[in-house]
Amino acid sequence: MRELRNVRKVPQEGATTPLTAEEELRARSVFAAEIGAQLARQGWATFPAHTPQERIRLYAVARMIGERLGCLVEAVPEDTITMRFTVVGTGDALS
Repeated sequence: MRELRNVRKVPQEGATTPLTAEEELRARSVFAAEIGAQLARQGWATFPAHTPQERIRLYAVARMIGERLGCLVEAVPEDTITMRFTVVGTGDALS
């Protein structure tokens, strides 16, 4: 028999594990840096989003990146677990 240590229950489907405001800001900043670097390198980026809350977070991250770069960044679902980010306009599109 195997002994399991430090095993925690996985939250049930639909359950949320909300972040504090500070944790949310940190997560968005880290995601924006990673996705922004990919956009700068290749002109597009993909990032996983397994829950509706994660997709909402990534839409906000796209806005953050756009504000930082001075252009319009679009985030669209590519499949059931991936969001695709692309630059779709210049700073004039934000006005």
